[in-house]
Amino acid sequence: MSDITPAELNDLERAFRPLIGLKMSWLSIPGVALVGFEPSQIAVIVNTLLDAILPQIEHLATDPTNAVKLRAIGLSKAPGVVGQREAYPDYVHLSGKRVELKGLFVDNPKLKLKRPPTRREPSARLKENVTMDDIQPRNDALLVAAAQLQQDEQGQCSPYIIDVGVFSMVKCVRARDARLAQAGGRWVDGVPKVVKKASMQKFAAGRPLAKQDFEKDTNFGKLKRIPYPPLQEFMRKHGAI
Repeated sequence: MSDITPAELNDLERAFRPLIGLKMSWLSIPGVALVGFEPSQIAVIVNTLLDAILPQIEHLATDPTNAVKLRAIGLSKAPGVVGQREAYPDYVHLSGKRVELKGLFVDNPKLKLKRPPTRREPSARLKENVTMDDIQPRNDALLVAAAQLQQDEQGQCSPYIIDVGVFSMVKCVRARDARLAQAGGRWVDGVPKVVKKASMQKFAAGRPLAKQDFEKDTNFGKLKRIPYPPLQEFMRKHGAI
């Protein structure tokens, strides 16, 4: 089966552009309170909210402005999503394409947060539950929604979607899995594992590795680490790389 085409991805991206500017009105934080939070702490709150809201995005239409934006998008929940937090994919588009949605938190430098010397890595990822066996290469797309906390005239801060990117799911998963293999990793009982630091000399010398030479890859599937150029470009655009 052939992969989803660039033209089809472009059509989906055009369909999803109305998401830009969408306000997550379910969260409101006083701007003066942000000095007690690090960006990574806010990111956890916003990403948790995104995880909860985006699979049921139609409920955001209670905001009149949001309702206009959502009317023509054409997304509906994929069968089996309700009650199954890890189900794949999240949506079916009216075109028949299947869509998995991930949120990317983008720090807002205008807000006065407690920023540490070094930034935390974004947590958004394609987990090991999404495999080549689950994907329909011709139909599946990854939609990444970049969200940022913004302050209104009343001093309250809510997350807004500031950008969207649409990518070939099969190409993202191929790149994700190729990265694991190139690093000497392997799948063990459905779990992606990498060579332990203590065993790297054995790996570099080409010596046989045993089961105890591997450990779970805790960074597996992080969008920042998937070496698929279009996805990397989107992440770089929003300061995630």
